[in-house]
Amino acid sequence: MNGAPAITVKEVSATKLRDHFRRYTKEAKDKKVILIRNRRQASKYLMDKEWFDRIIREHESVLATLEVLANPELSERLLRLGKTIDDDVRAGRLHSMEEVFDKD
Repeated sequence: MNGAPAITVKEVSATKLRDHFRRYTKEAKDKKVILIRNRRQASKYLMDKEWFDRIIREHESVLATLEVLANPELSERLLRLGKTIDDDVRAGRLHSMEEVFDKD
């Protein structure tokens, strides 16, 4: 593992959440998640939006990487390009993102 702290989940009833909403919204930070149990509905999670958005971005990045790796031709092309990248940088054959996408 990479040593990252584990996600912690605290379970509360919907009634307890309702009675102490502010407290639980403050507790739901980073990897601290509140699991809300309710007898009448499916359980729900209360979590930090920034942390959740970061998880979604990482998930999308992993899926994009897997798509590339699943394509043998593209993977081989990238590996070949990787062997010459240092020479291409030194020779000025590559352009920065700003140069490529600059809108005048």
